[in-house]
Amino acid sequence: MKNRNTIIALAITSAATMAHADIADPGIYSPFDNAQVKVTFISSSAGYTGVFNWINPDLESGGLTLLNNHESATGESVFLPTTFQQGERIDFSYEVIRGGLDLFETSDAADWAQFSIDASDPNNVWIGVEDIRLPGGDSDFNDAVFQVSFSPAVPTPGSIALMGTGMLMVSRRRRG
Repeated sequence: MKNRNTIIALAITSAATMAHADIADPGIYSPFDNAQVKVTFISSSAGYTGVFNWINPDLESGGLTLLNNHESATGESVFLPTTFQQGERIDFSYEVIRGGLDLFETSDAADWAQFSIDASDPNNVWIGVEDIRLPGGDSDFNDAVFQVSFSPAVPTPGSIALMGTGMLMVSRRRRG
């Protein structure tokens, strides 16, 4: 698994170098309705320490810290606490908290150069981060690598029980 992640991280890095000639909006969009989002830490080769955050417009603080490039284990995952509708944009930020302190957001066009996005599979989007503000960084986009995966939301056991109770009540009414 570790070799696969290394190969994927290297592929993102080499694609990122070519992809940044024309910097495109690195926005990530839900590929279908009622999508559950899982963010997974893939790798890091950074000296600086940074945290990957979900930018939630409904939170006063503006974001929710998800993973740390030096403290999270490879393969560690976090689910976002809400579901998303098809075409809904999901933004992230990367904050360098030890080293050359800085903050980069996918919602800010001035920061787009700091991210390399591979959305060739819309259900599994790869994000590579350059943690030194360009043009000063080395443009390798392997300082932190994350995968954003979309899947259909699974009903909770409580909601399944509630649906079953409702169906039972409907069937009793039909009998009566």
